[in-house]
Amino acid sequence: MEITLPVALIAGLVSFASPCFLPIVPAFVGQLVGAGPQRMSGRAALGNALCFVAGFSAVFIALWASIGLIGWSLGPYSVYVRIAGGAALVLMGLHVAGILSISPLNGLARAPMPQGGASPLRAGVMGVVFAAGWTPCIGPILSGIIALATMSATAWSGVSLMVAYCLGLGLPIVAVALGSAQVTRRFDWFRRHHVGVSLASGGLLVVVGFLMIANLLPRLAGMVPALGI
Repeated sequence: MEITLPVALIAGLVSFASPCFLPIVPAFVGQLVGAGPQRMSGRAALGNALCFVAGFSAVFIALWASIGLIGWSLGPYSVYVRIAGGAALVLMGLHVAGILSISPLNGLARAPMPQGGASPLRAGVMGVVFAAGWTPCIGPILSGIIALATMSATAWSGVSLMVAYCLGLGLPIVAVALGSAQVTRRFDWFRRHHVGVSLASGGLLVVVGFLMIANLLPRLAGMVPALGI
């Protein structure tokens, strides 16, 4: 198993539980499934939630692909891209942990949501708008996963990392859309302990950044089969 896949999945969960994203989840879900008497059936809610996840996943994967094409086209100079990406990851990790403040990452561009009744098409458009307008909120963690995916040995490995991240971010949204109050309560724990969560997730980004700079990620991946994981 690719050693960074669990990291990408956890990164998606942390993005969902981040203090700037978790509070607005009910607003997004309300637009996807309706509220009160207008709330739709479980099957329709599931379809809309999946379309929403597919919408932002398509944008995130396309963003990674465009950056990856630039990195792969540099050929022998890709080592400098790896070092620069690792350094950027360290800075973003320090920002997530609250040790360093990077002003552009503190803003949140809120793009307007499409109006109208909930439908799979509208839900997909909402996902695209979310990816385009709300990513500063989860930007540092998303950027870290994009950096990891760009440094992957193969395109398939990169796609797998991006899909794992999108699953980590999207599956809780689907669960909430289906009315799982237990999921929401579980993620309230992250909100109450957001300082510790920020320190842990920021520290993880810093560690991965240093591993990228030192080019140790491939060596760690090679150790996984030997450990029987």
